[in-house]
Amino acid sequence: MAFLASASNATAVPMFADNEKQAAFISPLEDWNPTWHTEEYVSLLENAGYHVDFVLGENASISFLKTRLGDYDLIILRTDSFTYEGNNFYCSGEAATFEARKTYANEIEDGQIQVAACVGFNALLISNSYPAGSLRRGLVTVLDGYSADLGQAFIEAGEAAFVGYYDDAYSLSWGRLDALSLQWLKYASQGYSIKESVLMLYGYLNRGHGETASWPALFYYGEAEFKI
Repeated sequence: MAFLASASNATAVPMFADNEKQAAFISPLEDWNPTWHTEEYVSLLENAGYHVDFVLGENASISFLKTRLGDYDLIILRTDSFTYEGNNFYCSGEAATFEARKTYANEIEDGQIQVAACVGFNALLISNSYPAGSLRRGLVTVLDGYSADLGQAFIEAGEAAFVGYYDDAYSLSWGRLDALSLQWLKYASQGYSIKESVLMLYGYLNRGHGETASWPALFYYGEAEFKI
């Protein structure tokens, strides 16, 4: 795996086998809300045959998100979001500064970016950056309390499947998004389809906590039989 921890000490990506699948674990807010059990994500993905790049903090820039997602067969975006004028924006790793407002003035005007607690992007930026068929036929999963609106943009850009959450009552700080995502990825990494692994997750929750337990609602778009 390769760690891209920050712009100041980013490391070169090592050589990897031609047949090795590529995964990106993108966590823009890692500095103040670190991932729970990072080593488990690594283990599950590597066991499923992926080389894993970690793109953390400020390295998860708008530029990276606009230009590099096509390098990967599997993308995990672990972030938080905010709502502005009825639209959901997802945090990049860039700081909300006056310079950022100047840099992205055109994108702000177009509605692709908004600067609030972070420099946030929305589904329109994904659609404009990645035309139909430009992304690999793989999987994107977004760890955020509400990510449904990103699903269609990624599918139209060429992804086979998208897995996300419906319920905006949960943020990364609750820990439940990491806990659920790890359990779901455990099933998916064992060769189960997207549909099967999501259903198995709900079975796991019902057995352990009952049908009325309060947990974020996981969903999938795209090819139900896709396997990572």
